Amino acid sequence: MSNIKYNISWFGILLVVIGIVMLLDHFSVFDIDFSTVFWPLMMLVGIVIVSRGFVGINRGKIFWGSVLFLYSLFFLIRSIDYFEIQGRLIFPASFIIFGIAFFMMYMGNIKDWPLIIPAAILGGMGTLFILTEYGYLYRWDVWEAIADYWPVMLIIVGIVLILKRKSYTSPPPQTPAV
Repeated sequence: MSNIKYNISWFGILLVVIGIVMLLDHFSVFDIDFSTVFWPLMMLVGIVIVSRGFVGINRGKIFWGSVLFLYSLFFLIRSIDYFEIQGRLIFPASFIIFGIAFFMMYMGNIKDWPLIIPAAILGGMGTLFILTEYGYLYRWDVWEAIADYWPVMLIIVGIVLILKRKSYTSPPPQTPAV
């Protein structure tokens, strides 16, 4: 008897199921709206990845799971006819999505406070760009302000690097040899 373990790739199974559903839809076996199924499914995958990241304290899973969830949410809202969201909003929404993803990494480890800075910068820039897209601010005024004040970002990052403390752990006590 051998002890062979088989690891099932749930993501692979998900891709097979999505492919079969899309193929059956293409050949008119049944009619299904792709966006009403795909984007909620991707949101679910994003939530699963984020939750695994929080359980295992894995910053990469928290970040990319948040990005997947938020992009899927954006495209789901865009596909619903109830809201008027143009495709050109993907650029400013990307800033906000990555800002929220940095904030989620911060929530995974509160001691990692420097993550608040890129979250605030990206979220603020995304908000400014969305306000320009909807006509509340003039586009060239925003770009001019960014061109004038981008060195402030360098100053803030430098201060964070200076103030960030490295945590040193003392080596475990050695037991005396008998």
